Amino acid sequence: MVAGPLRIARAGREKPPSQSGESHVIRVFRTLELLASGPHTAAEIAGALGVNRSTALRLLTEIEQLGYVLRDPITKSYAIAPARFYPFISSHADDLDWSAVVDPVLLELREAFGEATVMGVPANGTMVYLAFFPSSHIITVRERLGTTRPMHCSALGKAYLSALDDRSLDGELASLNYQGGSPLAAQGPIELRRRLEETRKRGYAIDRNETIDGMSCVAIPVRISGTLIGAIGLSGPSLRISETRIAEMGKRLLQVAPRLGGTLR
Repeated sequence: MVAGPLRIARAGREKPPSQSGESHVIRVFRTLELLASGPHTAAEIAGALGVNRSTALRLLTEIEQLGYVLRDPITKSYAIAPARFYPFISSHADDLDWSAVVDPVLLELREAFGEATVMGVPANGTMVYLAFFPSSHIITVRERLGTTRPMHCSALGKAYLSALDDRSLDGELASLNYQGGSPLAAQGPIELRRRLEETRKRGYAIDRNETIDGMSCVAIPVRISGTLIGAIGLSGPSLRISETRIAEMGKRLLQVAPRLGGTLR
C-alpha cells in the first residue's frame, strides 16, 4: 500500500548520482572548473550541472565550508578562493612557498611605481589573480583575489602565452574562445600570435585598453624552479600610465625577472 505513493512522490525528484552517471565528486570538480572562469550564482551552476538549484546550493555550501570558494553577500555569487589552492600548485620538487618569492617582488614594484601589482595563473582560458597589492593612489582600479582576466587580451595572459613553446602555444591559441575584452583585443589566433611575437621580441607583455577601456597593464611570465606557473604585472588607469611609463615598467620587470625565473626565453 505504501510503495505506490512513494514511487509517485519520488518521480519528480532528481536522480541519485548512481543513476545520473555523475557522482558527487565529479560535480564538485565540475563546479570548481566553472568557477575558475569567474563568479557564478547557484542558479548558473545548477544549469551547467543539470541539477536543481537546491542541489547546487547545497554543493556550493559544502565547498564554501571547506574554504575553496567564497560567497559574495551582495551579488549572491560564488568565486574561487585562490589562497586555498596555493598548496596544490606550489613546487613539489622543493616545497617552495611561492608567496615567499613572489610577494616581496610585487611589493617592491608597487612601491617603485605606486601602481597595483598582481600575480595570475592560467585557468580555462583566463588568468586568475592569486596575489594582489593595491595601488597607493586614491584613483585606481579596484581588484581582488580570484579576479579573472581573459588570457587573449590581458597582459598577464599574453605574458604567460609568450613563454610557452610553439607546440603548446598552438594548442592554447586553438582552445581560446576570444570572448571578452574591449574592441582593441585580438579577435582570433592569427592576430593574437602576431601580438605574442611582438611580446617575445620586447620581453614583456602590454595590455593598453584591451581588457578594460581605460586600464593598462605590463607583465612578464613567472617560473618557479624552472616551471612556468603564470605571470606578474603592474596595472593602473591608462591616463596615468603613459607610453614612457609603460617602457619604464617593462624595463623594471625585466630587471626583477631573474629573481623569479621569468624571462621569456
